[in-house]
Amino acid sequence: MSWYLEQGTDADVVVSSRVRLARNLSDTHFPWRLSGAEARGVAERVADAFAIVAEDSERGLLKVPLDSVGDINKLALAERRLISRNMLKDDLPRSLLLFSDEKGGVLVNEEDHLRIQTMRAGFALDEALEEADKIETELEKLLPFAYDNKLGYLTTCPTNTGTGLRVSVMLHAPLLMRKNMLNPLAKQLSQTGYTIRGATGEGSGAICDMIQISNQVTLGFTETDIVKGLSQLSQGLIGQERKFRQDLYDEDPVGLEDEVHRAYGLLRTARRISFDETMDHLSSVRLGIALGILEDIDFQSWQQLFIESGAGSVQRRAGQELGLTEINEERARFIREILDKNTHQEE
Repeated sequence: MSWYLEQGTDADVVVSSRVRLARNLSDTHFPWRLSGAEARGVAERVADAFAIVAEDSERGLLKVPLDSVGDINKLALAERRLISRNMLKDDLPRSLLLFSDEKGGVLVNEEDHLRIQTMRAGFALDEALEEADKIETELEKLLPFAYDNKLGYLTTCPTNTGTGLRVSVMLHAPLLMRKNMLNPLAKQLSQTGYTIRGATGEGSGAICDMIQISNQVTLGFTETDIVKGLSQLSQGLIGQERKFRQDLYDEDPVGLEDEVHRAYGLLRTARRISFDETMDHLSSVRLGIALGILEDIDFQSWQQLFIESGAGSVQRRAGQELGLTEINEERARFIREILDKNTHQEE
């Protein structure tokens, strides 16, 4: 089962937890110097090693050479958080290696030769880190990783040198945003080695009132230090968001219920809807689920709508390239289908 079809800890605020470990091969040029032939060689070596790890884990293996799946399918993979937006480029042979449950895998020839990644629903950084470390340990038995005794693991970007670890937590933070707290929070976090990004990574906006909190620095810190620091920051923000939500509901319950039910009603009945409008209404709906205003939809179904409403996912389900109007119509149909299914299950 894909990570986003599960409900994790602190699901009212936390959508997902992710861990990435950057690694490079010591006997090969770094990605920015790779020729096409060298990049294909890296992809083959990493794929062979990961196949052994997957076989030993008895979890199954999915191998996706990105130059053979088409633009629509690549975009859908990015929307499902399985590849980064950088991997949509065609400048190098790139691939995605995944366990069949999609909770762990490797991005090959992204910014580094390998980006080991694990994903979990809800707040689960410790679990995600444990699996990422296990994958890394098994791969290092089969591949020579670039390592310096003083600096640690060597990476393309200097800020990743050291542990090579990036951890992030995606939060639904509509009240923190309404109170304009993100800019001062971003300044505060930057002083302690952490940062705020949008829902789809660096440089992206906060769609659906989503933000990602992640570390900026790895050199000089242990993995435990990084995860502990991010966990403490996240728990503080979770507590603030919950308090502000409850305060808003206590001040004007009818007003908030009206906002939530209007958003839910429009999603259930719309015949054509844009991505931006979908995200706006899904934010209100998730707030309604968290506060017990809506009982017809659960967090797992909401996350399916959030992840699978992008243009790539819509066109992948349709099996063809669509124009903008057709995408908006297909998106509306998909949303109605998921919400109707939940309603019938309740009955």
